Amino acid sequence: MKLLLGPVLACVVTASCFAQSPNWTRVQPAASPVARSYHCMSYDSDRQVIVLFGGRDAVINRLGDTWEYDGKAWKEIRPSVFPSAREDHLMVYDSVRKVTVLFGGLMQRDTWTWDGVVWTKVKIPPAQKPSARSSFSMAFDEARGKTVLFGGYDVTKGLVDDTWEFDGVVWTQVRSATTTPLPRREHGMAYDSVRRRIVLFGGAGDTRQLGDTWEWDGKVWTEVTSTNPTPAPRVLDRGGLAYDSNRRRVVLYGGYSFQRLNETWEFDGKDWARITTATVPSYRQGFSSAFDAARGRLVVFSGAAANTDLWEYSGSGCYMTADVATIAYATGGTQTLTLDAGPVHANKSYWIFGSITGTSPGVSLNGIHIPLNLDVYTQLAMENVTANPPYDRFRATLDASGGATARFVLPVNTLNAGFSLDHSYIVFDGAGMFYGASNPVQVTFQ
Repeated sequence: MKLLLGPVLACVVTASCFAQSPNWTRVQPAASPVARSYHCMSYDSDRQVIVLFGGRDAVINRLGDTWEYDGKAWKEIRPSVFPSAREDHLMVYDSVRKVTVLFGGLMQRDTWTWDGVVWTKVKIPPAQKPSARSSFSMAFDEARGKTVLFGGYDVTKGLVDDTWEFDGVVWTQVRSATTTPLPRREHGMAYDSVRRRIVLFGGAGDTRQLGDTWEWDGKVWTEVTSTNPTPAPRVLDRGGLAYDSNRRRVVLYGGYSFQRLNETWEFDGKDWARITTATVPSYRQGFSSAFDAARGRLVVFSGAAANTDLWEYSGSGCYMTADVATIAYATGGTQTLTLDAGPVHANKSYWIFGSITGTSPGVSLNGIHIPLNLDVYTQLAMENVTANPPYDRFRATLDASGGATARFVLPVNTLNAGFSLDHSYIVFDGAGMFYGASNPVQVTFQ
């Protein structure tokens, strides 16, 4: 078969195409909250706004103001009742009860909820809530409907390693059935909604900074180890960890590791990867961040050395999984592919390509890496994309959530030699231009 990949791909990727590479962008709304540090932010996924509360200003006055950011503008909300001015508190969004949950502050232990109109103090007996502390971390476990808190600096005990969960009424201390992360402060936590795990990273122990990664599934803490490079041990300055639900990545930004850091890392549930971007925010201490799922952006605001600057991080990548990895010749079979590009790619077109020679080194088109070696099978799949079998929905449209299902069908007794195929899909933007590529998924025939 004559290989005509060049002309074919030229039809797919033209000079006017663009590709999304990971990058930080500074955003400058017309007005914004005053510069601050040790404030907190969380994303209200129902109202699609980021909520900000409190912190301390440039002359270390504690603040008690409430702001919301909709991706275009900041708006100050002035409710008649609100938490006292504070710093070093945390908030998460409870998507089950549809309220933002605030806990604590510098040596405080009260709990408040915000529904977009009213702040409400939750009356909880002292024995049913965490002790007064600072530099703790929180995340909301959506599958179990619990706000989870770990560690921090206790006003009387020093560094602690306790785990607490809030069900909307009371806090309950829970204990891991196995091991527990070391006592620590200034660590980060984020909830991986796909794997249903809370991811914890870093912080400072009694004598050293920490660079370990842990996961909490509601019953046990489990340390995650990797042979790949991981972020250096660091304190996270309160705002450095968030989950990108569109791309299935925990994103880490900044921190302090005996030097000021402004690097970006991503964790896929198995390995960490350092992300290089054309621009990057300057180092900042005591900033806050939240992931805006509707727009697919990690939003970072202010920090002690950052004045009122606001930055947004957009990563790259779409994902694909398969139900089986092997199909037998004798019986034939089907590999069902599940595509997940996230809500930001809802209703966009996709096209699944293939390779028989593997995924490395792959090919780069307009700055996006496609993890496939272009070969005779790539052309075969492209030219016969409407054939069924073997290609079912290899070229179609993502649904309203940015997902789709495709199938590779192997008929009975068609082959007699073992080999593997790799498939990856590309997404087109609203104008039909090439946008990005997914991870590869392999199927082996034997």
